[in-house]
Amino acid sequence: MLKIAKNLLGAIILVAAVAFGVYLVMDSITYPQLKPVSNVLQTFTGQQASPVVRSNTLLLKYNEYSCGDVELLYRGNAPRELTGLDYNRLKLKYPESQGWKLTFRDNELDITRKVDGFCGMHKEYRHLGMYEGKLAVFQGPLGYNNVVLSVVNIDLNLLPDDIKDKISRADRFNELPAAEQSELQKAIEFPNETEIYSVLENLDELVQ
Repeated sequence: MLKIAKNLLGAIILVAAVAFGVYLVMDSITYPQLKPVSNVLQTFTGQQASPVVRSNTLLLKYNEYSCGDVELLYRGNAPRELTGLDYNRLKLKYPESQGWKLTFRDNELDITRKVDGFCGMHKEYRHLGMYEGKLAVFQGPLGYNNVVLSVVNIDLNLLPDDIKDKISRADRFNELPAAEQSELQKAIEFPNETEIYSVLENLDELVQ
């Protein structure tokens, strides 16, 4: 009888030991899966985990134009296509080499695209300047001389000295003090094409 009791006790201890061993193995295998991937990586690497886009992450999308203006295109919760992406995967989707800039802090994600061109307002701007020694009309505000719209058939030598001086300084606009910039903006920068060609008609009459 004593022998049977000992055998039974041994069997119980063996079953308990096997059960405990299975529990430890399963816990070591499954527990990391219950953690967010970023937490697991942080545990193994010791590095600060990258934030992850969630459905309630505030997304702000902008266009940043050559003229310096920034246009807000979207403000709201992140769309499903971005949910679950961390900063590194966002950089793959929006590469800096293609003009994208990302800022991800707390629960706010800013995505900015650099646009090679003017915003809607400055696209209509016109200013006078020099192109190959001749009077010319440029698109955009002063300081941006990439787009020549037309070369004006007006002899610069016949213009008053103060006007010639302002036009000659236009190509150095970004180097000038703020007071001089303001002076030129009032004289040879215009919000639309109608106004600049009205001034050119007056100049044409002046030199004739």
